Amino acid sequence: MHPFSPEALLILELGAVLLNVAFTLCIAWGKRTGWVLGFVAGVIGVGLYALAHTWAMSVLNGYYVVMAVYGWWSWGRGDESRIRAQRWAFHAAVIPTGLVLAYLTAVLLGQYLNGNFPHLDAFVTVFSFIATWMMARKYIGNWAYFIVADSVGIYLNWRVGYMGYAALNVMYLVLSVVGLVKWGKLLARQRPGLNA
Repeated sequence: MHPFSPEALLILELGAVLLNVAFTLCIAWGKRTGWVLGFVAGVIGVGLYALAHTWAMSVLNGYYVVMAVYGWWSWGRGDESRIRAQRWAFHAAVIPTGLVLAYLTAVLLGQYLNGNFPHLDAFVTVFSFIATWMMARKYIGNWAYFIVADSVGIYLNWRVGYMGYAALNVMYLVLSVVGLVKWGKLLARQRPGLNA
């Protein structure tokens, strides 16, 4: 039993949702201050997912807190300010590795931690870890990884009963498409010979 009323949990969830939307908009437009909003949203998410016994999602939000600090630092450096693309070999290595890690995490969550929805929890967590690291490094492909993770996240959050987070994942799908288009244009402008 936790000390929070359903109303307090709803207020925390809605606050985290609004902070996450603002974070994503800031990041899509290349605003470094978005990482501060992501930090606060991550702290709230750690607690909410721990209360729901979705341990991987709680850990993921802890990772968001750490990556918010890293993203703030990384985006403040001159050499990390440019958007970068990855070769197909990068994705050919990352995707199968992510799937194996998601499976192993699901086994850990289901058999040893008695977690709820271990396969969904693990998939969303592992691929969100990857996408967040890519975002902090300004790899344009982060948006595609988030589209996949957020699609699964809609269903996971609906099953957990966090309708605010489920709605957030829907908004993330739209914002990820916006981010991908926006960063694609910025990447094209960064490349020599394409500014004419």
